[in-house]
Amino acid sequence: LSKIRLNYLMLIKPIFFLVILIYVILITKISNTAPKFIPGINGLPLVTGLVLMPGRHIIFDTPEGRIIEAFADGKISPANILAFYKDTLPQLGWIVKSKDEFERENEVLRIEVSSNKKNQSIVRFFITPDVK
Repeated sequence: LSKIRLNYLMLIKPIFFLVILIYVILITKISNTAPKFIPGINGLPLVTGLVLMPGRHIIFDTPEGRIIEAFADGKISPANILAFYKDTLPQLGWIVKSKDEFERENEVLRIEVSSNKKNQSIVRFFITPDVK
């Protein structure tokens, strides 16, 4: 009986380890595919393919409202970036003012896209109060 139990335990341990490993891999994949948002800006998703640039994020409160600046980069074309925001932001309450300017709740969002020497797009997200 103890030999059967020992064989059973030797079989169960690798199976248990394999199940845990698959679970961890699946959780990691799911968390990496969830949409990411720019910190401090509710309702401003980050386009898949862009990564926030560390140390390039500023949030500043003024009597007129917030000033927020964030930068991201990645290998995605400027046209695709601007098209994504033009299609997505109205669903999140932003009003399209131009191809790179949006308005919501007394704030103006400007999205500026440039390229670097590595042929990557660099995106500047800049929110200022809408002072009328």
